[in-house]
Amino acid sequence: MKKTFSILGTGWLGYALACSLKEDYNVKVSIKDDTRFDSLKHEGFNPYVLNEKQLDSLDSLLDCDFLFINYPPSKFEDYLLFLQKIYTHSKITNIQKIFFISSTSIYPSFEESFTEEYKIKKEDSKLIVFEAEQVAKRSHVIFRCSGLMGNDRIAGKYFSGKVLKSSNKKINHVHLDDVIRATIFAIKNDIEGIYNLCSNTHPLRDDLYESNAKKYNFEKPILEYTNKKVLNRIIDGSRIESLGFRYKYQNPMQYD
Repeated sequence: MKKTFSILGTGWLGYALACSLKEDYNVKVSIKDDTRFDSLKHEGFNPYVLNEKQLDSLDSLLDCDFLFINYPPSKFEDYLLFLQKIYTHSKITNIQKIFFISSTSIYPSFEESFTEEYKIKKEDSKLIVFEAEQVAKRSHVIFRCSGLMGNDRIAGKYFSGKVLKSSNKKINHVHLDDVIRATIFAIKNDIEGIYNLCSNTHPLRDDLYESNAKKYNFEKPILEYTNKKVLNRIIDGSRIESLGFRYKYQNPMQYD
């Protein structure tokens, strides 16, 4: 009998994960309104409307074996309160493994190679991300994701033809597929803890943008160089590799 996997927040990442899981799991997905309800149902998912004002479906969504929580804070009036309602629900303790998607923006903005062992101070962190992790600390796995790319999300394309102040710093990205693969890896190997997810090669931003412009045939950003000191803030995503995981995409210059 298939186990049940619930995805709270079925946007770009959540939907891709749902598609990867539907052959092996009964997949429940949450959506903020009913505009995609019929199409998701047609694709074989079990959709539920869940938002800050409509929480009735939590009871059904949390009746699952695995839970994946992935919400951008900017989409909420009170993101932390919404998370608290999830994590204080009576069914949360019955779930075999809970995943929470966080961000490497939790680390401070100075030159450093950040591992999960870095002691984060509230005042140095992006506050909403720091506080969200405090609410979500009952999760079995917290993935701190670097800039998510892959598929239709191409680094530099947003800045096509636009003037961009350039500091030409090293960048931190992770491919969508590797976040999905890390999730499946964590289930199969029963791992827990906090993990940075980031490709272990960090090309210069301007080189990546120019390479992608050529690769995907869009106009290059107009780079205006400044004399501002470059701070190379590096995210070390190797901890999960020490457990046997291997990134499919080691270098953002080679993303599909």
